Amino acid sequence: MTNLLTDPTPAVIRDLDDEVRAVHSLWEASPEVAEQTRLWASETVARFAKRLHGSGTGSFAEATPQQCTDFVHSRTRDGREPQLTTKHARRVALHSLYRALRDLGITDRDPAIDVSLPPRTTRSARPLTDDEIVLCRTSARLGRAGAASLQRAVAWALAETTAITSEISTIRIRDVNDPIAPRWVRLPGTKRADARDGELSDWGTVMLTRQIAYLRGIGADEDTLLTYKGAGRPGQHVAQAAVCNAIAATLETSGLADEADVRPASVRNWAGRRLYDNGMPLEEVARRMGHRSLDACAEDVALEWR
Repeated sequence: MTNLLTDPTPAVIRDLDDEVRAVHSLWEASPEVAEQTRLWASETVARFAKRLHGSGTGSFAEATPQQCTDFVHSRTRDGREPQLTTKHARRVALHSLYRALRDLGITDRDPAIDVSLPPRTTRSARPLTDDEIVLCRTSARLGRAGAASLQRAVAWALAETTAITSEISTIRIRDVNDPIAPRWVRLPGTKRADARDGELSDWGTVMLTRQIAYLRGIGADEDTLLTYKGAGRPGQHVAQAAVCNAIAATLETSGLADEADVRPASVRNWAGRRLYDNGMPLEEVARRMGHRSLDACAEDVALEWR
């Protein structure tokens, strides 16, 4: 697999310790992985490696689904049964580990894909966690410019701006504030959501910059759609379904698609929840998401605010 980063793999991978160092180096160099996420995931991977070493397993590539399941359910350092959120976090770390190992050419297996857990919540589309967002960004990573993986990444990046899937299918080059260094995207709204501006993440800026450069290179003009290429009318059900499928494909690749409370809307809901957690008042979060109701906004961002 072509990597966006300089390959940090040691010349010879001899054992689990070499694999841990290689994964850590990859995450350290990756703009997709925030420092807090990297430190937490690296610690989790190191504990998993220690368990494998103790069982005589010499490589992450040799780990079994049962070993992954046992690790996810293993007791905490104080001997307690882990909370469900901790189990989910451990499973996400394992998915991230095996995604990194695939990028490094060590293995294309992910035995953690068979680890089954109850949903985190009873909601239909809970906000994703920051760690899950990082995992999905790496799962949507582009191969070559203009490839289907880049289109999926652009769709994901737009969802991170609070865009609804029907809105994503309508966004054109002219809706981006700066094609060279995009930071804001004009979202047109829907029958139920107001028009607004959506802010791209740093990762999203990179994805849109690459896509716009590619489209310009093949003669695109200001009216060219950023990600939808189907025959349906942008914004209508066929186009919306195509965007939903693109986001769902990323969730599938990341191992999150089978969770009952995860849907394509979970990306948009993460964006809203992140704004709230960073100190934005609920009223302003509602405006940024296009909501016309505080109750509806609170539901989407999983906030029990009364």
